[in-house]
Parts: sequence; C-alpha cells; structure tokens
Amino acid sequence: MRILIFNTLYTPYRIGGAEISVQDLAENLSKKNIVVGVVTLGENQEKKIINGISIWRLKLQNIFWPFEEKELTALQKLIWHIRDVNNRSYKRTISQIFEEFKPDIVHTNNLAGFSVNIWSIAALKKIKVVHTLRDYYLQCPRTTKFKGKSLCTKKCIECNLLSLTKKKKSQKVHCVIGISSFILTNHISNGYFLNSKRKVISNGFKIPIEMNKNFKLDNLEEIQFGFIGQINPSKGLELLIESLSLVKSEFNWVLHVAGKIDKTYQEKLTSKLLKGKVFFHGYVDPAYFFKKIDTLVVPSIWEEPFGRVVLEGLIYKKPILGSNRGGIPEILGEKNRAFIFEPEKRELSQLLAKVIEFPRILEEFSFDKKDLDKFSLETSTKSYINTFHEVLND
Repeated sequence: MRILIFNTLYTPYRIGGAEISVQDLAENLSKKNIVVGVVTLGENQEKKIINGISIWRLKLQNIFWPFEEKELTALQKLIWHIRDVNNRSYKRTISQIFEEFKPDIVHTNNLAGFSVNIWSIAALKKIKVVHTLRDYYLQCPRTTKFKGKSLCTKKCIECNLLSLTKKKKSQKVHCVIGISSFILTNHISNGYFLNSKRKVISNGFKIPIEMNKNFKLDNLEEIQFGFIGQINPSKGLELLIESLSLVKSEFNWVLHVAGKIDKTYQEKLTSKLLKGKVFFHGYVDPAYFFKKIDTLVVPSIWEEPFGRVVLEGLIYKKPILGSNRGGIPEILGEKNRAFIFEPEKRELSQLLAKVIEFPRILEEFSFDKKDLDKFSLETSTKSYINTFHEVLND
C-alpha cells in the first residue's frame, strides 16, 4: 500500500503538536512496510529523504510566509485567506507528484497554505482521500475559532464566506478522521463530510512500559503547578495566573511556565503576578520540566481538537487539572471528573485553592497503562492501516 500524506508543515518546520503527530504516524507506517511519502510546504522547493521517507517540500504559493512573527495588515491577511480558499497554484506540481509516487490513498491533514483544492486534484486522478481533522481550518481561516481573548460561539461573516467552498469540497472526501470525538462531531454538525465514512483515531504516543494507577506526591510543603506549551491567549495562561492571584497568598504554591513567550506578553503577565510565585523557564526539555512540578494545569480557553500536552503530562506520571474544552475531557475520562474545570476564574481558583490546601486530593487522580494504551502510537497506526484498507476495499 502506498500512502501520500499532506500536511502544511513537516520537520524541521514545527509549530505545535500536529507536526509531531504527523511525523510519528508517517514513520511508524513506514515501519509497517507501507510506502509513505509526504508533501509539505516551505519557503523554498526541495525534495529530500528524512528517516527513510520521501519528502516533497513545495514553495508556498501565496503573498507571504505566515509562520513567522511579522507585522501584517488586515488587508494582507484577508488577501492571503481569500487565495487560500481554493488555491490552484499547486495543481501541476501535485499532479506530477501523483504520477511519480502513484499513491493508493491521499491522506490530508492540516491544509492551510495548500487549500482544499488538493481534494479536487485527487478526484481528477481517481485517488481516494482520507482526511484527519487536527484543527478548525475548514471552518475558520485562523484555524482556531478563537478571536482576541474569546472563543467564537458562532461564525462571523468572514468565516462563513471563506468556508463555503471548503464545506462543499469536503463532501468529496471518502473518509474523515477526528483526533477526538469532539472535533469530528463539531464538523459533522456544521455540515461537513456528510457523505464520508467517519472514524475517531487519537494521536499516537510512545507509552512507557510501566504506569502507576495512582499518583504519589513527594513534597506537600509547596505545591508546584506547571504550564507547558504554546503561550498565547487561547491557551489560558493569563486565566491561570489571574485565578492563582485570587487564592489566599499565605498558601504555599509556585507556578512553573515552560514555552516560548513574546517578551511584551510576558511583561504584561508579570504585572499580574504575585512576587516570587511564577517562574518563566522559556523553552526547556519536557523531562526537566516535569521533574519540577507536582501537577500540570491545562487551562485552554479554545476548543482543543485533542490536547496533546495532557497526554505528555500523563506519560510523565503527573496528575492533570484540565479545562472542560474540546478533546481534553475525553482524555481524562469520567473517573477524573473532579479534576476538570470550566475555564473561568471563579471555578479554576476554587479548584486551585482546594489542591493547595488539601494536596493529597491529587493522589486520587487515576490513570493507568490500560487507560493509556488506546493512545499508543501502535494502536493509532494500526487503526489508520485498517481504515486505509477499508477505504480501498469500499
């Protein structure tokens, strides 16, 4: 079987968890004797082999490279998004790659920069398409359904207009996969993929051989809270800091923050901090970070398609305080309902205060290897292989 994977970015370009998940899947499929190719975007065109996989990196065909910190006008952004709705600039190059690679299945993932025209090119070549939902690109040009400091509860005019073609072309996809039930249901309920097979396949992780069912705290004198990942308003760090500021200051706690942060945004957050309570570590090795903390807080305000950082915390054997948004509660499960909160200051500050005053409640958090096995890379890869076979045999 020959699988050609499309994703906006691929190593060494990386922004978030999607790039890691796509690379892990591609390389594990290759280990299962499946011929895998990857088509991705870059600032220049090139073809190379990475870990035994053929990579076609196409030069982005739009008015600017969007994956860097650069001041842009609203008009420039709008022009970029309009062109990205159905970008035909890649048709000849992608058709040539199809002829060269001869895929049995085209597997699309994040498509910002490519556009959904890939599905039309595949249809012309009579190649079946499997699409994995990893963000909200099909519904929102920003891919997040989040604007300013708020979750979008309904589509704005811009999103409605820019998503019409995407919704129409989604009906050509043979099978759609959600990395959580939430993101799959969200798209189906909004009229996408109405003719497609539907699957939920979680992101895959390398799971440790041993995993304790319960979590033991070594230090009860001072609770070490942790936040790790992308730092922007949608991830809820500001909410977490404001919630901690409502907790009585005599209680013993500190917050460790790991991740690349804009200096101006850090200064803004620092103005709200209790002195000596919050430490910014910048980008650090996760192993180093998780050794420093007692519990990980995931205060996402936007609807996380999955919540990769939650799994990373569990793999490092840390209890999780998780936002009741997107795929996060699916990972934590009903048995950890007491550790799931609505992402607003009052409820989060009450949970944080409870943990600080009665830290032993963290030992009630329960997650064992059996719970984690469904998120293993082996399980995920096997589910993809079975799905590809189903689509080919349909």
